[in-house]
Amino acid sequence: MRPFTTMVLPILAVAMAACKQPTGAAVIGYAFPRDAQRAALVAASGLPTDTTRGSIRIVGDWDSGGTESTVEIARAHRLVALPRVMGVVGHAASRGTLITAPIYMEAGIPLLVPTATSSRLWEVGEWIFPMAPNDSVEAAFLGQVAVEGLGATRIAVYFVNTVYGTGIRSAFRRWLAERGRKPVDEVPYVTGADLETLVEASLKRSHPDLALLVGRQAEVAQLAGLLYERDPAIRLLAADGAFDQVSTLEETAGPAADSLYLTTFWVPDTTVPAQRDFVRRYRLESGRAPTPFEAMRFDALMVLAQAIQEVGPDRARIRDWLESLGGSRPAYQGVTGEVTFRRGARRNLFLVRLRDGVPVPTPEAGAW
Repeated sequence: MRPFTTMVLPILAVAMAACKQPTGAAVIGYAFPRDAQRAALVAASGLPTDTTRGSIRIVGDWDSGGTESTVEIARAHRLVALPRVMGVVGHAASRGTLITAPIYMEAGIPLLVPTATSSRLWEVGEWIFPMAPNDSVEAAFLGQVAVEGLGATRIAVYFVNTVYGTGIRSAFRRWLAERGRKPVDEVPYVTGADLETLVEASLKRSHPDLALLVGRQAEVAQLAGLLYERDPAIRLLAADGAFDQVSTLEETAGPAADSLYLTTFWVPDTTVPAQRDFVRRYRLESGRAPTPFEAMRFDALMVLAQAIQEVGPDRARIRDWLESLGGSRPAYQGVTGEVTFRRGARRNLFLVRLRDGVPVPTPEAGAW
């Protein structure tokens, strides 16, 4: 595993290890790339260093060589091999999580999945714990916004051709079909595709009044800009993957940013002390506000830490503790809301628009 940079070593020396954790410490693995480490730093600063059950350390793995699949598989193998690892938080996307889940299952290590949305994650097995709303839940939310909130009748779906994109597109199509509707166009794309040509062809053949954009921030922002430039009357609705760094989104989307409806797992409420404290600590650490993805990762780390504190460094007991949340135990109260891994439990989804760079909830769907 690559060492952490000199810039963050003074912070990590106290509460977050690179590859060598203090002897006897219970370890939480963190399976995210280099640009997603801040949530772990904030979580690490609040972990107990010495309790009746011992100390807890977060061990990050940010190696980024090779293809996505090989990187994620290698990362998972390194993390499960760590001495005294009691659980892992990750991976960044649905595909990476699905291909590595068997590794954690075989090792008997709980995997908390903070942001991946594939419905298949709920079918993998008893050691995998998804936190985010799954494809079907998010598709229903997007459908309600598009049809009931925005009154769309001609919906075109532009989706990244990955597990994430195809999952939401398929669930959204089913939601429409149950109501006697169907998209006027479905446009898959891959990273690096000629989006301008795809948009031109789609608009000529389908003439949508709303475009559902499913993908990561860079492509969604570019699609939004292209669609807005050609027809500002088309409503623009994005799934959760687009909501990351707001300043980057605004810069790439240009004038379309103000017209874009964004789906997100979390909008900070600074009237809530725990959320206010998290935002403050995150700003001190990084110089900016946390994103919803980072807040979800933070909660996942703190849930695992709480499990270790309550039942000790025992993987099976930690798994059972996680399963009991929202059942025999109360749900964990995280900064993003209640955390439970029970099927059918409420999962937060919000619809926002950007106003002067600030995400503001809108009334078209409200919060789920």
